[in-house]
Amino acid sequence: MTHSSDLSQTAADHARDLGQKAKDAVRHTAQAQAQHAQDEAAAHVQTTSDAARAYAAEVPDDSVQAQAAQHIAGQLEQVAGHLRTADLSQTVGQVSDFARRNPALFIGAAALAGFAAARFLKSSAPAPSQPLSADDPWATHGGGSDGTA
Repeated sequence: MTHSSDLSQTAADHARDLGQKAKDAVRHTAQAQAQHAQDEAAAHVQTTSDAARAYAAEVPDDSVQAQAAQHIAGQLEQVAGHLRTADLSQTVGQVSDFARRNPALFIGAAALAGFAAARFLKSSAPAPSQPLSADDPWATHGGGSDGTA
């Protein structure tokens, strides 16, 4: 019976080793994916910051909108830098805490960043390559709702 108990112990040890290896592989994959997501998030935040700066450059320098956009752009740059260097779980916790403490500011900043990004993307979009066609029912030709000018 010692032989069967040795086999059982060897099988249990082998199963435990395989389980640990699988757990390590999953952890490694999850960490790699989280790092990639963190890098992508930092890039998106930086893009939004750039959009806010571009918006600020389009409005009068002394306007409230320009000052707010510059302030938000600076804050977003700090966030992007923090995202690049911080531990992901800490960052998620900090953003969640900030959103809970300042929900109106968080939503307002997100909305302003979204508007600035949309304006930036709209202004940098390439012009249509084809002129409007008279047979295109979706084209607008500057007329009324019946298609007349």
